[in-house]
Amino acid sequence: MSATTYFYVRPTDSLFIRGNLAFGDSGEHGASQMPPPPSLFAGAFRSAILGQDVKHLAQFLAGQPLADEARNRCLGTYAQPGAFRVSWLSLAGQANGQAVPEAVSPLPADLVVLGKAFAPLIPQALSAGVSCSGDLPMRATLYSAKQEKPSTGIYLRGTGLQDHLSGKLPGHAAQAAAGHVFRRDPRLGIGLNADSRTAEQGLIYTTEGYAFSPGEGVEGDEGKASPFASTGFLVGMEGVADVLPALGNLRLGGDGRSATYQRVEFKSPTADGPAANKRFRLVLQSPALFRQGWLPDGVVQQDGLYKLQGAGFSARLACAAIGRREVVSGWDLHGWKPKPAQAAAPAGSVYWFDEFEGDAGKLAAWVQSGLWPENLAAMDTTEKMRRAEGYNLALLATWI
Repeated sequence: MSATTYFYVRPTDSLFIRGNLAFGDSGEHGASQMPPPPSLFAGAFRSAILGQDVKHLAQFLAGQPLADEARNRCLGTYAQPGAFRVSWLSLAGQANGQAVPEAVSPLPADLVVLGKAFAPLIPQALSAGVSCSGDLPMRATLYSAKQEKPSTGIYLRGTGLQDHLSGKLPGHAAQAAAGHVFRRDPRLGIGLNADSRTAEQGLIYTTEGYAFSPGEGVEGDEGKASPFASTGFLVGMEGVADVLPALGNLRLGGDGRSATYQRVEFKSPTADGPAANKRFRLVLQSPALFRQGWLPDGVVQQDGLYKLQGAGFSARLACAAIGRREVVSGWDLHGWKPKPAQAAAPAGSVYWFDEFEGDAGKLAAWVQSGLWPENLAAMDTTEKMRRAEGYNLALLATWI
């Protein structure tokens, strides 16, 4: 694994990031996806690298090694990706006078906001006489003094994510409203005749976009002023240190909206792995494409239990909190065809493991490389492509 280089990406126009819902008939609404999938940034940055020299673009399209050694080592070929890999992706915000933007993340599945305070979901064994269809020995359980619906549209700031990974409950100051980071920006469109380039009768539609950098003093969803002067994305990538300048421009989304990027010295949050209690959590940072559906690769069923078996470590899967599955697809520009539609465990899903045995360093290395099969050479072309695009990213967290 090569070192990760981080970039602060700031959209200069509203972004239109298509989801996976059907769209195209008269009067339909084109829904966007926020946060975007990691493949959006993988494609944008790889296009920026190839676009520096038209010869490199032609060689890549022809499936040939690139003439430039550094770029060839980074990108490889379509069938055999090189060192390039998206290894971090989050929303981001930067206040005036702040040297490095901070990460802003959706709430993990084991954390909710009740009223104005965070509340955790805690794994608990089922009470006697209670049964359910799940096979895991524990259930993620929310304890509350009163019945209350969780608040929505709340994001977790950088210090809050660090606290949560370390097993601490984040404070109220770690909350950021969605309106502090982005605003919905719907647009009205009219279908055009491909031959005459005139408006088609009845083909009126709307598309959902997102505008960034609302600015300090702008009130968010809860009526509070935004703490950020600018917002965008933090993108970490491996293998790009020698081929990307510190500043540059990108085309983002299907409409190719403009964005700028700037290299930053960001330090990703970390937490201790299994300690004396031999327990830990895994928090998905990006959608995960597991061969076993919701189960991470390496987890096998033995004697009625789910066991994680890795090279030099093992653990028992005790509990899981997983949101509704997502569909990951997209458009393959190289092959000019749709990418396969795959069901994915959503970002923010949490897995609790106990009974850890083995080398904690090897566990951390496996998590850092992405929750993919340990034998990377045995993966098929689609899996290698998705790994480079930044799927299956996870954070190792403490389970106290």
